[in-house]
Amino acid sequence: MTGGTAEPGDRLATFERERPHLLAVAFRILGADADAEDVVQEAWLRYSRSDLAQVHTISAWLTTVVARLCLDALRRRREVSPPPADEAAEPASSADDPEQMALLASELVSAFSVVLEALTPPQRVALVLHDAFGTPFEEVAHVLGTTPDAAKKLASRARSRVRRRTAAPASQTAAAARVVEAFLLAAQQGDTARLVALLDPDVVRTSDPQALRPGLRQQTRGVAAVVAEARLLRAYTRRARLARIDGQAGVAVFLGPTVQAALVFQIAAGRIRRYDVVADPQRLARLHIEPRTEP
Repeated sequence: MTGGTAEPGDRLATFERERPHLLAVAFRILGADADAEDVVQEAWLRYSRSDLAQVHTISAWLTTVVARLCLDALRRRREVSPPPADEAAEPASSADDPEQMALLASELVSAFSVVLEALTPPQRVALVLHDAFGTPFEEVAHVLGTTPDAAKKLASRARSRVRRRTAAPASQTAAAARVVEAFLLAAQQGDTARLVALLDPDVVRTSDPQALRPGLRQQTRGVAAVVAEARLLRAYTRRARLARIDGQAGVAVFLGPTVQAALVFQIAAGRIRRYDVVADPQRLARLHIEPRTEP
């Protein structure tokens, strides 16, 4: 759909098609279901009242609105500590080429809700929009009210901070891979006791809306809630296969030959501390997924 006047019903239908993506963007920036829902609802109100005659791409326009609302919300929260006094002199990350950014992808998807709190609001928005959703820096700059070069620097410095906060080895160990394999088998078999043994008591599951049934939240915390959800989605796991995701052990869920979702894990002390279900098409496209063929 391009710009122009549209009937209310047409606008609602268009917005509902975009809603899962908008919720994914808002949740990745804000880290909370309720806040993401509020932002997307406000975006609908603005969309329903706006003159779209000069709007060429509704999806990009809505993403811009949501990102700006998220930026405002972050600033109101005052949740992010002031940047260090020497931040202006902080070197840009070396992870600006595609190969280096691919290595960072799994760190980002599994650690967003933790490490992003260390970033300034503009850094947080720039990193999520560009590195997670592939938004061009020209559009990121438009959201932030700055130049493309400045937006690049914000994302680059944010990558540096993410890397310092996620200092664990880049490759999964064989032991961690065995944990992922055991988790998938237990989920497929509905083995509650095994699932409990594999999950950290404070495990966190995050997900894009595209992978969720109605009523499920983008974030679930605690072993009891995650196990209950895994049992509820047992049929979903039957379409899952072990995979290497950006070089690390993970799980891919297929719909025919197409990857419908990817599970990226963060494991510590032999237990799953958190995992993220990546299902937004733009995020999936930025992951390198190889189904595991070895036994």
